[in-house]
Amino acid sequence: MKRLILFVLSVIHLVCSALAQSDDRSTAISGLFKGYDINNMAGVSVMVIKDSQIIYNRSFGFADAAHKVPATPHTNYRLASLSKPFTAMAVMILRDERKLSLDDPLHKFFPKIRIYGNQITIRHMLTHTAGLPNYGDLIPPGTTKPLTDWDVLHLVEQQDTAAFKPGQRFEYSNTAYSLLSLIVEKVSGMPYDEFIKQRIFKPLGMTNSTLNVMGDSIRNRAYGYDKKGDSLVMSDQSLYSYVLGDGGVYSSVSDLFKWDQALYTSKLVKSETIDEMFTIKSWENDHTAYGYGWYIDEKYGQKRVSHSGGTSGFSTYMIRYPTLKFSIIILSNLDEGFTVGEVTNRIENIYLKGH
Repeated sequence: MKRLILFVLSVIHLVCSALAQSDDRSTAISGLFKGYDINNMAGVSVMVIKDSQIIYNRSFGFADAAHKVPATPHTNYRLASLSKPFTAMAVMILRDERKLSLDDPLHKFFPKIRIYGNQITIRHMLTHTAGLPNYGDLIPPGTTKPLTDWDVLHLVEQQDTAAFKPGQRFEYSNTAYSLLSLIVEKVSGMPYDEFIKQRIFKPLGMTNSTLNVMGDSIRNRAYGYDKKGDSLVMSDQSLYSYVLGDGGVYSSVSDLFKWDQALYTSKLVKSETIDEMFTIKSWENDHTAYGYGWYIDEKYGQKRVSHSGGTSGFSTYMIRYPTLKFSIIILSNLDEGFTVGEVTNRIENIYLKGH
């Protein structure tokens, strides 16, 4: 009996210590967002996940500052380039179904493209090594109508020169991911946004997520802002806001939790395909590599996969340590004045320093 009592007491002590440590970490994270307590602040939603459990989940500030609508874990933020992993997943779903090959040339789908169209492959496009021109540099001066992915294709079709020969080096390419979404459309026979909804969002129960299709409304949405001095300036849309393949997803931390957890399973593609997406395919620099839709590096002695996003009025970041089953998701409807990467690094330090 005495041994049992001692054992129970030791368990209670361990649990209390763990809870105290958890409270300390939560307090430290919340302290990073003190500035979001004021009335003229945009929103940010933060989630930390460990071993499939949500260990921190808070939102600060406003999804709609003009109407004082608070941000919540269900607020839909524009993901910007954090959308690219979804485009890559769509391609891999079709690859696993043998409806396309990663070695298929771009020219197979869009024969009017003249710049290395017969040499650029889907693999080059996934890994930012295609050498396609930046579509933002191709937009005619005075353009006011927002672009779609099809507009991007037409701009590229008019070009005669590429940035470099395919496969020669890494150059981050929004153009490539925009064109990948059109390949998904052509191969699947359904609009890209419908493919993402039917083949990714619906199976995972991501019922709050959508894409920024022109003319559609977005539920629970955050409006984008820039910080100018002490004031917020609406900065919600741009010429690029309706280009879907490189940055058109709207989602919440609650839905991205489901996405994060699915990447440990074979719900969407084979486990081997997930591993393939998280395997180094190209190098941005000596320390940072890229797989299919994800950056890959090492931190705290552990493999880390991640992607960030930034556009008019929005900053986003998602990092994953697959071996540790540890993830951080930060979504904000603030552009200038909020360094999402720096905040994410500080949260990593709170949980993983000395790991």
